[in-house]
Amino acid sequence: MDYKAAFADALDKVRAEGRYRVFADLKRHRGRFPNATWTRPDGSTSEVVVWCSNDYLAQGENPVVLDAMKAAIDEAGAGSGGTRNISGTTRYHVELERELADLHGKESALLFTSGYVSNEASLSTLYKILPGLIVFSDALNHNSMISGIRGGRGPRQIFRHNDLAHLEELLAAADPAAPKLIAFESVYSMDGDIADIPGTVALAKKYG
Repeated sequence: MDYKAAFADALDKVRAEGRYRVFADLKRHRGRFPNATWTRPDGSTSEVVVWCSNDYLAQGENPVVLDAMKAAIDEAGAGSGGTRNISGTTRYHVELERELADLHGKESALLFTSGYVSNEASLSTLYKILPGLIVFSDALNHNSMISGIRGGRGPRQIFRHNDLAHLEELLAAADPAAPKLIAFESVYSMDGDIADIPGTVALAKKYG
C-alpha cells in the first residue's frame, strides 16, 4: 500500500471539488473593530474589514471584559492545566456557570469550549438518554447540529427549511409514543433567515 499516494490522491480530490480550505491569516486591531490586517500567502499585507464574526456585540473590545481577563491572568496564569476531569474546574468557570444559570432561571449551567461542541455533544447525548428518539431537523441547520444528530446514530427526519407544514406532516406520521425532538435555529447565521419559534413550539406541544 502506497500510503503517501493515498493521502495525496485524497487531497487532490478535495482540491478538485473546491473544498480545500485555506484560512485567512488575520490580525485584528483593538479599538478598530471590525478592521484587521490580512497577511497573504506571499507575505504581503493589506487592511481588510472582517464581515464575519461571532463577537456580535464586540465584547472582545469592551474595556470591562479586557480588564477582567487581565486580572484573571495576573491572579491565576494562562490556561487551566488540563481538562476538568483531570485538573479540576477553574474557579472563573464555576462563577460564570452560576451567573449564566441565574440569568436563564436554571438550576445550573455547563460551559463548552465552543458553540459547535455544545451542539454536537448535546444532540448526540439526547439519543442515549431518550431511547427511540426521533430528531426532526431543519434542512439548513448548522453543521454542528447535523454532526451531533449523526453522532447519535438514531432515527432522524429532515424537514424543508422553515416549512412548518412539512414538519407537521413528518410529526403526524411518526410513532405517537416515540420521544421526539425538533432541532432548528432561531436565526440561521449563514442565510440570515429567522425561524417561526412560536409556530414550532406549538407543533412540539401538539405532537408531544
